Amino acid sequence: MNTKRTMLLAFASLMAAGALSEATLANGTDETPEATALQGAKVSLSQAIASAEQQTGGRAYDAGVDVKGKQIRIVVETNGPKGIQTVAIDAQSGQIVGSHAGGEAD
Repeated sequence: MNTKRTMLLAFASLMAAGALSEATLANGTDETPEATALQGAKVSLSQAIASAEQQTGGRAYDAGVDVKGKQIRIVVETNGPKGIQTVAIDAQSGQIVGSHAGGEAD
């Protein structure tokens, strides 16, 4: 991963964290599951992005955290030779737990 791209992804992550913190303060709650989900995760956001890019052969353009109950997934969207691909990675094991063509389903 080149330095410029790494810096861009790091900046995007910081901006997302700031937005989550701001939204949390606006709602009057102490924390949201997404804001703290990766604190105890064994897989970093950078590792999940690298895994998704390797799986799809594309470049990541979006990544986020999806929390459902106790399952924490990092969802990465890539764009490459096969078009837009979405890959879900378990934040504890690092295993790919889902993928499909197109953007993330609502």
